Amino acid sequence: MHVLVSPAHFANNPAMSTVADPSANRPLAADSAEGGVEGVSETNADFRSGFVALCGRPNVGKSTLLNALMGQQLAVATRFPQTTRERMLGVWTTDKFQALLVDTPGIHRAKSALNKYMVKEALRGARDVDLVLFLADLPRLRSIEAAREWTPGPGVLDALEQLRSAGDPKIVLILTKSDQITHSDILLPILDRWRQIHDFAAMLPVSALEGKTRGLEALERTVAELLPKGPHYYDKDQLSDRDTRWHVAEAIRGELFAHLGDELPYSCAVCIASYKETATKDTIRASIHVERDSQKGMVIGRAGKKIKSISTASRAKAEALVGRPCDLFLDVRVTRNWTKDPKKLEAFGYVEDRT
Repeated sequence: MHVLVSPAHFANNPAMSTVADPSANRPLAADSAEGGVEGVSETNADFRSGFVALCGRPNVGKSTLLNALMGQQLAVATRFPQTTRERMLGVWTTDKFQALLVDTPGIHRAKSALNKYMVKEALRGARDVDLVLFLADLPRLRSIEAAREWTPGPGVLDALEQLRSAGDPKIVLILTKSDQITHSDILLPILDRWRQIHDFAAMLPVSALEGKTRGLEALERTVAELLPKGPHYYDKDQLSDRDTRWHVAEAIRGELFAHLGDELPYSCAVCIASYKETATKDTIRASIHVERDSQKGMVIGRAGKKIKSISTASRAKAEALVGRPCDLFLDVRVTRNWTKDPKKLEAFGYVEDRT
């Protein structure tokens, strides 16, 4: 298995391969005087580290925020809700701390087997972490009077309650899309209302959109203050705990959202059939699974034009991830009703962690 490392790592080490050796999925700290855990570096006494879960309702900007903090598009971020299906660690390293960012699916009332799996993944991601960043949209209000009368909706309050019932996490409220606030005076009543609902460790308005970022420096300072003291769990150049195959599959799935309609991508799963490396390029073969024959035709498109455009864009994303040329071959298969069948979900890698 290979894991992603930062482009700077290869710029400084041109003779090295474009992939690095894997680390364990859940990093361990030194637990005895035997010399610590292999792969975990010693640090200065003031360094801080820990797990930080990004939680909230679907489409609230969790993946967008993770990508902004990492400076790299690791998570699928689209305008559509419920695009994140599995937990992923983004390894955010600065001179002062290393935060293991847990990008979780949106918390919502699920019906299908796939959606139930996603919600369980989200709540599991918030369990036993050092800090939770709870994301909620800032409401679009035109006046201070409207802000004073405003209250969060039942969906976001239910998501917060589910987080609190999952344990006793330290929660920071992240109010997203702060670039849409036209008057700063409107923000104060909103913060007051949230303060009445829960005793947050901090409350921060943030915008993570490219070209409109706001509040990220304050968020970085807050994370540095709230994380416990600890070592580097991962090498400073490592970006994620997931292997390259997983990220390539996610890049393809992201292009399905970009090229297909509003509904079809939710019925698609991407599996990497093979991933071969040579001295000059990577060769990747992947299958896109849909649920019905009609969906297969829509993914392929007239004269194969749709699948060609998806393949071209996905190949570019894969090359950006691994830092060298790639050949990508896609096929489309029908796996009927896979989103509703727990056994088929497991076959596609959506396996519930029972630890």
